Amino acid sequence: MSEANDDTRDAATSAADQRAAERTRVLLAGILAAALAALAASRDWTTTTATGHAGITATTAQAGTDLASWALPCALAGGAAFLAMLAAGNRARRALGVVAALAGLAAALGGALHLDAGPWPIAMTAAALALAAAGAATTARAGTWPDSSSRYEAAPDGTGDKAIAEDPVSLWNALDSGEDPSSPNISASAQEKGRS
Repeated sequence: MSEANDDTRDAATSAADQRAAERTRVLLAGILAAALAALAASRDWTTTTATGHAGITATTAQAGTDLASWALPCALAGGAAFLAMLAAGNRARRALGVVAALAGLAAALGGALHLDAGPWPIAMTAAALALAAAGAATTARAGTWPDSSSRYEAAPDGTGDKAIAEDPVSLWNALDSGEDPSSPNISASAQEKGRS
């Protein structure tokens, strides 16, 4: 009977690990896509060379921020949304995913309007579409991802209900192993011993 419980617990742990790994991949993809889109938006997209009446040649460069002024702020907003997702709960991640997806689409539009200007608008369009896709994936899948605080919650199967320690040395050892000696899982006598 306990072997079946162990198999069930292992399967649940494996599924939770897979969801956490998916969360990590999507968040990293969103952050990297936002960084690449911001880099591409800040580069020179076009250069124009003109010769004046006196024979002086002048070269003028136009950056992505000159041609599509909204692209860089949108890429940065998408990146900020993904950074905020690192500390947010699932509901907030869904809302931030919508913000990131819309910011990615807006930045992609800025690059798509100037695709003939060279490689940087193409790179920005691709990165912004990846940002939008990561935002959409976050909106769709964030409900299945573990919360940031879930690692600190007690086990649902009741394995965390036993008292951690009875003596001060064991309480310090519990602290070293990451367990909270002030939790209700510590017996009253161990708490008294810890106070003395």
